[in-house]
Amino acid sequence: MFHSIVQAIRSVYCIRDQFPRYMSELLFQEEQMGALFAVRFRYVIGLALAASAVANLSNTDSLSGFLINFVALGFYFLNTFLHAQILKKSKGHWKTKYDYISLFIDNLLVTITIISWYLLKGEGNPNFLVKSPLVVFYLLPLSLSLFQYRFSLANFSFVCFLISYYGFIIFALMDSQAISGLDWYRYVLGDQIIMADALVTKPAIYLTLVFAVSYAIFRSLRMLLKFAAAESQKTTLSRYFSPDLVSEIVSEPEVIGKGKRQKVTVLFSDIRGFTQFSEPMDPEELSIFLTEFRRRMVRAIFKYKGSLDKFIGDAVMATFGTPSPSETEGEDTKNAVLAANSMLDELMQWNKERIAEGLSEIKIGIGIHTGEVFCGSIGSEERMEYTVIGDTVNTASRIESACKDLSVSFLISEAVWLEIGSPTGWDKKEFVALSGREQKIHLYSPNVA
Repeated sequence: MFHSIVQAIRSVYCIRDQFPRYMSELLFQEEQMGALFAVRFRYVIGLALAASAVANLSNTDSLSGFLINFVALGFYFLNTFLHAQILKKSKGHWKTKYDYISLFIDNLLVTITIISWYLLKGEGNPNFLVKSPLVVFYLLPLSLSLFQYRFSLANFSFVCFLISYYGFIIFALMDSQAISGLDWYRYVLGDQIIMADALVTKPAIYLTLVFAVSYAIFRSLRMLLKFAAAESQKTTLSRYFSPDLVSEIVSEPEVIGKGKRQKVTVLFSDIRGFTQFSEPMDPEELSIFLTEFRRRMVRAIFKYKGSLDKFIGDAVMATFGTPSPSETEGEDTKNAVLAANSMLDELMQWNKERIAEGLSEIKIGIGIHTGEVFCGSIGSEERMEYTVIGDTVNTASRIESACKDLSVSFLISEAVWLEIGSPTGWDKKEFVALSGREQKIHLYSPNVA
């Protein structure tokens, strides 16, 4: 059990080791912002302390009493102002170092104030130090560590408290005037002290609060880590899947974790004469061209719930029905055909813009086939890729290649045509021989009005 507790504590305090470098840098920046906010909050604490001092004016019957409270407050506000200036103007790790100095000064001011009131009102009984209500003020520096997500600040504040508090107890034990006993009435309302309670209760409560603060920081950091991982995953997935599918995959990551056989509709697209078209372009111009072309094509694919499988140079491979097929029969295939038409519309609009700028027209070929494939994450531990493989993929690629031979921009297989309801307005290409296949198949292209 002890080992489990140690492991749990270690997992809490070592959570920062799980952060990638870029997140550690962002966290450091957030800590600096948290430090600034903590300094502003120190003014709120200072006002509360000032209110407490004013509330006790009627009980203060000497000049020394006034000085103890208000001089301590003056040093507190001076330290707060100095801390704010260091955070605004200093560079490097000096900002971080002063967080500890400021905490030390806060705890020291509480300690000096308790000792001062003991000398003024303690009447020589060292139990005054241990029983002073000002001991609760040690909790105020601890609260500031919550703003900066740093366990070390909470631990440092706890150590400062322990040194002061047990210093008071040791002083009481060494003094012959200290009255020790087991009478709770005299302990609460009199001058006696129950040593067992004094030694354990307040430090245990403080330690519990330190663990609570530490766990609150841990929870915040773990949530940040999870959110960052989820957003990173969503950013990566959004390059390949439509927004609706990204939400589904993030909520149920197992849908792409394991490979399975399922029916999928595959779309291939390719730019006609791209090699000759791209030869005169310099690398930067070619990069801009491909980026714009891919952006327009992917927009049309995502519009109809398609998934981008990959770019292969100027070619685009998309799938419909991945990672999960539609519950409605034929909907994925219909979406693929609609996406292809949208791609052609996008291209038509782009060509109008290009012609207006004096640039050449772009032509593409699109091929669609539907059938069973294997889909899932494929690759090594270093690099995994979610993709589909199978004869359906090869056939879709060859149908796209046939567009050039048949002088059309869009072809679908007979399986696709039947699945979308055997609509009219399609021109049947009978017994077309596809590269690498012995059996000829029927293809369909939309009639050109």
